[in-house]
Amino acid sequence: MTLNTTIFVKIDETSRIEPIEIPAACTVEEITAVFYAAAEVTEDSGVVLKLTDASGSIVPIGHGLEGNTKNEPYTLKIVGDHLSGYGLMQNALSEVTTSVLAVSPKDVEDLKESVRTLKLKLDSLEKNPPQPSTIAAAPTPQKPLTHLEATKKTTIAPKLDPHYTNKPKYILTEETKQYLRSPSFDNWAWDDFELFGLFEFIFEDLGLLTEFKIEVETLRKFLVAVRDCYNNNPFHNFKHCFCVSQMMFGIINATEVVQKLKPIDKLILILSTIGHDLDHPGFSNTYQINAATDLAIIYNDISPLENHHAAVLFTLLSNDETNVLANVSDAVYRDARKNIIRCILATDMAKHGEIMAAFKKSSESFNFEDAEHKSLLLQIIVKCSDISNEVRPTHVAEPWVEALLNEFFAQSDTEKAQGLPTAPFMDRDKVTKAGAQVGFIGYVMIPLYELAAKVLPNMEDTIIKPIRNSLVYYKEMLERTPK
Repeated sequence: MTLNTTIFVKIDETSRIEPIEIPAACTVEEITAVFYAAAEVTEDSGVVLKLTDASGSIVPIGHGLEGNTKNEPYTLKIVGDHLSGYGLMQNALSEVTTSVLAVSPKDVEDLKESVRTLKLKLDSLEKNPPQPSTIAAAPTPQKPLTHLEATKKTTIAPKLDPHYTNKPKYILTEETKQYLRSPSFDNWAWDDFELFGLFEFIFEDLGLLTEFKIEVETLRKFLVAVRDCYNNNPFHNFKHCFCVSQMMFGIINATEVVQKLKPIDKLILILSTIGHDLDHPGFSNTYQINAATDLAIIYNDISPLENHHAAVLFTLLSNDETNVLANVSDAVYRDARKNIIRCILATDMAKHGEIMAAFKKSSESFNFEDAEHKSLLLQIIVKCSDISNEVRPTHVAEPWVEALLNEFFAQSDTEKAQGLPTAPFMDRDKVTKAGAQVGFIGYVMIPLYELAAKVLPNMEDTIIKPIRNSLVYYKEMLERTPK
């Protein structure tokens, strides 16, 4: 029987120490909710929580927190303030400044009203603070949706804040722009509105707005619609969409291959990474097939999720208000569509060996002017970006491991409840974080990235070395894991 873990947490800048009991079968979201409650802030308040151990090292909030004593508590720090509902971009590295140009009286009044409304919310929170200080047991697994909602989601035009629609929300400093081009970018300090702004910069930096005559308002509506089409899964969510897209941007900049890619290649990459997990239900292809869901039936058990993701993306692109390809020629559209679908389908790990073999063959005499070689390279870049978390620093990457395991465990619990086959690597009773990571990094990530390095230069120090360091980190963790 797995025991619960009791930890002691000191709330920063107070003398208050909270005991928190964490059941073994809880979710990452439930753990996170308790820490917000302990800090007496709500999860939608726009703040970020940072947890440090007695030595001052940052530790991820999630499974794997070790028990401690009241004399050596964890410290919970609140980063940001309650007035950051439109984001923590000001606080992230102090690298971003809000635009103060062309401020109208209406802007000032809107801001005053926002502050008044927020003050009322804070007063209410102070009078009625959140209560939970323990975590409930994991909820009964629910059956995922087996009917398609993509059409309903993507035919409703997104409503935008007029400030976001008509003018840029933020001005990025040069330091932030360079950081965004880096594979080590930290995703956790940015809210959705800020991610929209970062996405917008990526489109601009790649020259896509000018080259393909993309209207800024259309791009913004597209990004909001994309966010709305990502479900609130522990792992396969809008922030994952951003991370994959940003890592693609980081890889092509770090390797300088961005200089060799044509504008159409860059367009294919960004739309593929943005759309690669749209409307993901949080349950794998194996589940879809074994449960005979609508997706499996529609796509004849052939990459049902990836086919669905691509279909949702092109449903968005068929809506005039969100069609960022509205001004491209038919020939460009056909080329983009063909290769975007290829890239998204390439993220199905069932095709991993096939794509690796094809790229290995092309890498022996790779030619950037060869259409098939180029298509395979784009697929490999998207595949690398999709499984790239360990390229980032450990404190950024490890919470993603927790989130993915949480999603896996939910699927395995559901499969058991429905009498379906289960996979050992998704079973909470059979897998450990360290064991899962050692196998995945060693046998999937490193071989994929080493193969990509045969064509992409400058991979070793900035991209592959952090992955090797991560493998060492999890091997050492595995040695400490009780047998």
